[in-house]
Amino acid sequence: MRCFISIELESSIKNNINDFILQNNLKKIFSGIRWTKPDNLHITLAFLGDISADEISDVKKILTEIAQNHMPFYIELSGLGFFPNLKHPRVLWIGIKEQLNLLKLKDDIDKKLDVFDISYDKKPFSPHLTIGRIRDTLKIEPKAVAELEFKGSFLVTEIYLMKSDLSPTGANYTNLYNVKLG
Repeated sequence: MRCFISIELESSIKNNINDFILQNNLKKIFSGIRWTKPDNLHITLAFLGDISADEISDVKKILTEIAQNHMPFYIELSGLGFFPNLKHPRVLWIGIKEQLNLLKLKDDIDKKLDVFDISYDKKPFSPHLTIGRIRDTLKIEPKAVAELEFKGSFLVTEIYLMKSDLSPTGANYTNLYNVKLG
């Protein structure tokens, strides 16, 4: 089963992001982007890929233990950018201001996944919120991006284990498990 560990966004933030995209006419400015469905907006803490039922059980134990050691905290969203860069954009994202609680949560998850020998994507953590993906070559005007700024914040109260099913219309996510922080 294809899975990832995430922070899910409050509905109000999802709505604010959708409004930001519409109000700034981003779908026209950045044509050629496959936009993330508002319900799919999340912050990935660990992409696990295909994992077994036993590993899912272990991940649930890991998340339960980690959640007890972390109190709820705020995340501040700010900025807009592209991965890997403006010349060869593949992902359009909203940035996350560096937050020690978020980095500690991510670090604790990684350490526990290693202890349980559960493989995950070990790319350096670059906290962001993917709002769109670019399939074809897209010329981005730096000025168009520089003038755009999304700002928002929300309280993180839970961490999630999500299942991802790919389809021609994009990914569909299902919550397999969630646990409250604190």
